[in-house]
Amino acid sequence: MALDIVKLYISLFSEFFVLSDIAVISSSTSEKIPPLLPIHSNSLTSAHFIIKILIEVQDCVNEVSAMEIVREAGTSLKSLMENVRWKLDEVLVRTWLRGSILPLLDDRG
Repeated sequence: MALDIVKLYISLFSEFFVLSDIAVISSSTSEKIPPLLPIHSNSLTSAHFIIKILIEVQDCVNEVSAMEIVREAGTSLKSLMENVRWKLDEVLVRTWLRGSILPLLDDRG
C-alpha cells in the first residue's frame, strides 16, 4: 500500500513536470517556452528558480526516503530526482538559447 502511494506521488509529479525516461526523450528543437517559466524570464532568473525547485524536490525525496517505507520506494525516488534534474537542465538550456536568439530577432526590426 505504501509503495503504491509513493508511486502515485511520483506519477503525479512526473505528469506535472512532463518527465519521461531519459532514453525516450526526443530531441525537439522547438523554441516553445517551457510551461514552468514566465514568458519573459531569462536564463539567470530561470536558474535561480530551478535551484529553488530542485532544493524543494530533494528535501521531499530525502524525507520520504528517510521514512524507509519500502526499499523499492528509495529506488523510484532516486529515478524521479534524476529525471527532474534532466528536465530542469533542458528547461535552463532552452531558456538560455531563447535569450541568445531573441536579441538577434529584435535587430531585424
